[in-house]
Amino acid sequence: MALIRPALLAVLIYLGYAIAFPDYTGNAYHAAALSAIAGGAVGLWFLKKLLGLVEGTAMVALELTFLAAVALFVGYTMPQKSGKAPLEQWAAGARPTQDSTRRGLERLGVDAKGPAAAKFISLFPKR
Repeated sequence: MALIRPALLAVLIYLGYAIAFPDYTGNAYHAAALSAIAGGAVGLWFLKKLLGLVEGTAMVALELTFLAAVALFVGYTMPQKSGKAPLEQWAAGARPTQDSTRRGLERLGVDAKGPAAAKFISLFPKR
């Protein structure tokens, strides 16, 4: 569980960017980024084992630091067709909409017309 939780949350962060900003490019980047996330999760697990952290504030702080690092790494390095990374687009005022979320789900191979996807898409503003 100590390895699975941060790895799963980091992949969810990655998928969040991929869904919210679907105009990404570069297959090599995505393979390398997911490999780096997996390696970072294993490194975090190993560090927690070395420090003997099973529970407590220090463990939570390490996991949150790792997740923040993943969010910043993906947010500032994911290549986009516009030439601006997702966090740069966010800073410029671009926000995910239902249309972009639908495109993001379709790029990941998820049926955007399914009931679960429709409920997820409805969480985003129309414009």
